[in-house]
Amino acid sequence: MTENTTRILIADDHQIVLAGLKSLLSSAIPNAVTDTAKQGAEAIDKASKDHYDIFILDVELPDMTGIELAEKLLSDHKDAACIFHTMHEEAWIVKQMMASGADSIVFKSEDIDELCTAVNKVLLGESYYSKRFNNLCTRYEKEVMPSDRELEILRKLASGASSKEIAENSFISVNTVEFHRKRLFRRLGVTNMAELVREAVDRGLLLIS
Repeated sequence: MTENTTRILIADDHQIVLAGLKSLLSSAIPNAVTDTAKQGAEAIDKASKDHYDIFILDVELPDMTGIELAEKLLSDHKDAACIFHTMHEEAWIVKQMMASGADSIVFKSEDIDELCTAVNKVLLGESYYSKRFNNLCTRYEKEVMPSDRELEILRKLASGASSKEIAENSFISVNTVEFHRKRLFRRLGVTNMAELVREAVDRGLLLIS
């Protein structure tokens, strides 16, 4: 992140939302400089002219999806963080947001403090997924078997590999590994690695020789 100031670009097609978030973040985040865009093309243009530490994106924009915008912005600004702030809670859209490299997902139906928490977390280099996001994922995924990718990550975690090592060997981001790790915890109803391995073995998902 840049020294002294935090530059934030918000992309949302509702002027009231833009004005409200700009005011909130300018007062809640120390030394924040906040710009806005109502379309994806406008956001891309502004990002080409100024450095931004955080992009806060709605999923639904007039000229492109927030998913497409995130991929374009993050490909050109690899040191920036991306937060999705959206009303869309559908499982398939959540999966698209995660696949785009999002550092955080916060729903508009939640208390606005969740967004401030997300900004502060990504400023520290951490990922953050809101309370409602985690609750929805628990509901969606509780009875679903892990995917092939998750089983691969499960095996590597069980062998003692770190998230960074898994990311490098699998050519994915650390955030993606962490997302799958947390999803595995939710799927199997556990809270730590020891429980994860034990439950995976009990379910026949993991063989221990």
